[in-house]
Amino acid sequence: MAKKDQYLTTGEFASKAGITTSSVTKLIRAGKIAAEKKSGKWMISPDQLKARALQKGAKPGSKTAAKKVAKPAAKKATAKKPIPVKVGKQAEADPGKLYSVAEFANMTFLTEFGVKEWLKQGRLTGQQVAGGEWQIEAANLEVPDVKRLVR
Repeated sequence: MAKKDQYLTTGEFASKAGITTSSVTKLIRAGKIAAEKKSGKWMISPDQLKARALQKGAKPGSKTAAKKVAKPAAKKATAKKPIPVKVGKQAEADPGKLYSVAEFANMTFLTEFGVKEWLKQGRLTGQQVAGGEWQIEAANLEVPDVKRLVR
């Protein structure tokens, strides 16, 4: 049996190998460095300083490790096409009327964020103008889900 001074702790091994203690532990758990657990501590033979994991420069947890970068999306994400709704009596009187998101939110108990979300989900119909602002059709005020929210 080898003497205690012939083995290195993870801290001693890390300082000699030039890597962090947590990296040593990760290499041990991955099976890339042989070690024995004695009295609750990992004990590593000094000959493991020549292990292939250290020679390749593999340093798990290293801040300088290259990270994979995701490829850019092939197509821009866009909102779904709104579902056409039945036009009620009020909207028939003024079918071309459009409201801004703020105006529509003030007319209903929806917030501006809620109006935009409903547009994305297709629960409201509208169109985007050049600046990217939404214009909501008056016909939406007759949709049952919205009609109960009219102030």
